[in-house]
Amino acid sequence: MLKALPNIITVLRIVLAIGGAWALWQSYFWSVDYNVPLWLGDASVAARTLGAFAIAAFIVAAISDWLDGWLARRLSAESRLGSVLDPIADKLLVDAYLLVYTMILGSPVTLAVPVAAIVLRDAVITLTRMVARGGPEPALPVSASAKLKTAIAMVVTAFPLIAAIAGIHTVLWVVEGWIIAVWLTAAMSLATGLGYLRRKPQA
Repeated sequence: MLKALPNIITVLRIVLAIGGAWALWQSYFWSVDYNVPLWLGDASVAARTLGAFAIAAFIVAAISDWLDGWLARRLSAESRLGSVLDPIADKLLVDAYLLVYTMILGSPVTLAVPVAAIVLRDAVITLTRMVARGGPEPALPVSASAKLKTAIAMVVTAFPLIAAIAGIHTVLWVVEGWIIAVWLTAAMSLATGLGYLRRKPQA
């Protein structure tokens, strides 16, 4: 049972990524639409509750990214399934929140383009990894640059949540600076993706 714990945590991260992104979108929806059914009570309370859950879900999911890997090594429980699920969970966490941010901001081209690039890159790499793991050749290992990209993407994705807590999420220069960071993340994502596709499977 203990050896299954890392994979259970990884699946939990996937659930938190989807649930947290949904809660973030709903928190925005309830904050701008006060014509809600009576059973929901005060829309502002609903918005704050959903927003708090979205932030908590991201924090727990981000921590679990380190925890499942540490437990897998500690328990000697590294598995083929875990090596497939872990990068999927990481990408889903980042992509889901970025997509919601884009919708909240009205899908401006300046943000939609780099987010689309990140999501499409992640989809292609995920499919490539799954095909590689299903074939006779061993799968390509995650490069150091790809790990750095993931860490940077996590920070960039977390920033709007941090800005919301600090009350600066509507400051123009903060939003514009963050969009520039998303563009840089997209460029790094595409670069690491191309590097991955050019490499050959290693034994």
